[in-house]
Parts: sequence; structure tokens; C-alpha cells
Amino acid sequence: MAKNKTKVKRIRSTEDKNLLISALVYIVLGAMLCIFRTQMLNWAMIVAGIIAIVIGVFAILKGDLIYGIVTAAVGALIILGGWLFVEIILLVLGVILVAKGILELLACFKFTRISIIALFSAILTIVIGILLIVSKWEVTDTFLIVIGVVLIVDGVFMFFGKKLI
Repeated sequence: MAKNKTKVKRIRSTEDKNLLISALVYIVLGAMLCIFRTQMLNWAMIVAGIIAIVIGVFAILKGDLIYGIVTAAVGALIILGGWLFVEIILLVLGVILVAKGILELLACFKFTRISIIALFSAILTIVIGILLIVSKWEVTDTFLIVIGVVLIVDGVFMFFGKKLI
């Protein structure tokens, strides 16, 4: 019976350590997103590109030549042209948000009673889409700061034993 209690205690302490480590990682990552913002995307693309190149080289060494070359090329492309892809994605996302907002706005006026929440949501969607088209980097920085703050808050709650998500 005593062995079972120590085993449960040991599992709990391991879970507590993991939760503490996760909380600290959340807080540090959140702070880095708030401080470095877009630079974090650059680091993430470099790391992803290096990982893809390493996987490609290992695949080539194992004899899977086509997969290795394609994976290494994708890694190099991520490192060298990643920002071009990010810029295109942000522009396309802005256009999609504007179109979605306009469709939502038109849908609001089809009904006899206009929902203020639906109207506000449609206008906000249009504004965010326009901002992504016009000033994508400022919107991206703001979005990364919001994500950073959420991570910090979640990390603090995890640190004190409460989990938000």
C-alpha cells in the first residue's frame, strides 16, 4: 500500500514539474513575442528551414534522393524567400477578410432587424482586412503582441495551478 502512495506522489510531482516548465516556457515565449514581434517570425522561418535541410540531407544519406532533395530545397526556400511568402499570405488574408466582411455586412441588411453585434463584427472584419492590406507589418506586430500577452497570462495561471485552456 505504501508503494502505491509514493508512486502516485512521484507521478504528481513529475506532472507538477512539467506544468512548471510549461508555464515558464509560455511566459518566456510570450515575452519574446511581445518584445521581438516580427523578428520571432524570422527566427521561426530560419529554424524551420534548417530543420527541413537537415531532414533532406539525412534522407539523401539514407538513399531517398528525391524526397531529400525536395525537402532540402523547401528548407532553403523557406530561409531565402520566407518573407515573400509571408507577405503574399498576409495580402491574400487581407483581401479574404475584406470580402468576408462585405458579405457579412450585406447579410446584415437582408434582415428586418439588424443585429448590432453582427454589424460590428462585419465592420471590424473589413477594417482588419484593410489594415492587413495597407499596413500588414503593424497589424502583424500587434497580433503577435496579443498572442504574447495571452501566452504570458496563461503561463502565470499555469504557474499558480490554474489552466485556462
